[in-house]
Amino acid sequence: MTTRSKMERLLEERRFLVSAELTPPRHHDLTRLLQHARAMAGCVDVVQINDHLLSQARCANMAVGHLVRQEGVEPVLQFSLRHRNKIALQGDLLGMAALGLSNLIILGGYPCSIGSDPDAKEVSDVDSLTAIRLTSRMTREGKLFNGDGLSPAPYFHVGTIDFPCPEQAIAGAMERLAAKIEAGARFIQVQAVFELAPMRRWMAAVVERGLHERARFVAAIFPFAGVDRLSFLQKVPGLVVPEHLIERVRKSGDAEGESYRITLELLQGLRDVPGLAGLHMRSIGAEDWVPRLVEDAGLRRAA
Repeated sequence: MTTRSKMERLLEERRFLVSAELTPPRHHDLTRLLQHARAMAGCVDVVQINDHLLSQARCANMAVGHLVRQEGVEPVLQFSLRHRNKIALQGDLLGMAALGLSNLIILGGYPCSIGSDPDAKEVSDVDSLTAIRLTSRMTREGKLFNGDGLSPAPYFHVGTIDFPCPEQAIAGAMERLAAKIEAGARFIQVQAVFELAPMRRWMAAVVERGLHERARFVAAIFPFAGVDRLSFLQKVPGLVVPEHLIERVRKSGDAEGESYRITLELLQGLRDVPGLAGLHMRSIGAEDWVPRLVEDAGLRRAA
């Protein structure tokens, strides 16, 4: 009998999801990471484990997810297609199922050229839409990617990433988003934003088309502390950090305090955007902020 994950249950029951993020280190000592996991366990519903963040070689997130689960918090694993061919992807999915893990986010991943090994070869022999469809079929029909039978069928709660886009590109973006949902994406995590207007505009298009009824949408924010961190995030592909935000922090006289206030404003503003079913904090380097942000933003953990 299939057991739904806590994440799946909360989203299906429309109970607002609160999520944070942990980054596997570039070594195998997980002492500090597991300390953060224990601190987060009492204030968030799930913890997402990213996958070789920024194309850097890091401890395997499946092992991290298994250990995080033992600390009492449910993991969500990112699965990057950048470094997995079909064989590796299926093997990792089966390994994940063997460990009793079911929540995953399928994404393409940043190019190797920006990471720790820029000469590494990218695989990407399956795109995200196809990977969503084939992974969902493993659960729905008990079939491997090539159609071979799979018994017992593994159970996966499949999600993916999407990006708020300029108004003139929304129509095409919604078509692609609908295709991902049709392929089997049960939840959509929206790339982190640093101001509310783009998310409100994008989610209005989602709601207008009824896509929020077919999948659950989780907003994301990127806690930061100071101008240097914002300037770095400005260079990360897919993130849009407005200059006026950097100026606000620079002129504040209290960079960390102002950064925290901005993060809190974003959390509180996103909480009320129609169509959103949860909030994810990309707490990379700001893990200690998570319990305080949850309390100050009024994001109590769902039971």
